[in-house]
Amino acid sequence: MTGSKPPLRLRGIVRLSDRGPLLEVADGPVWRLETHDDLQAHRDQNVQIEAWQRGPSLLELLWIGPASD
Repeated sequence: MTGSKPPLRLRGIVRLSDRGPLLEVADGPVWRLETHDDLQAHRDQNVQIEAWQRGPSLLELLWIGPASD
């Protein structure tokens, strides 16, 4: 077993800004998403993601999909 942390699993709304994609988490922070994927299909949608935390407000996106209620 290694000392690495597992990826974060979060839910929020994807926003596209001039500085790149963002994830707005309800009652939480706004995360900047690092990805090469086009997130236009997820714009202003509730999603769930898995991502590595790469900085205080930066996530490296591993997976994104619609949030299930």
